[in-house]
Amino acid sequence: MSKRHEAVGASDRGHQTAVMVKCAECGTSSIRNWHGWRAYRSEDPELGEPPALAFYCKSCAEREFGG
Repeated sequence: MSKRHEAVGASDRGHQTAVMVKCAECGTSSIRNWHGWRAYRSEDPELGEPPALAFYCKSCAEREFGG
């Protein structure tokens, strides 16, 4: 099973806002501190579900996707 992730720029986001999210990798909560967090478009073609956003804390984002 392979998931595909691609970076999402600020101009790509819609008009939705979130106060808190959890890291897709470690489960850490953002608790309104978004500094260094990244959002990636995530999809798994085998599941047939629409793409979604996956959020990663600074540490996990750097480890998984580099600087």
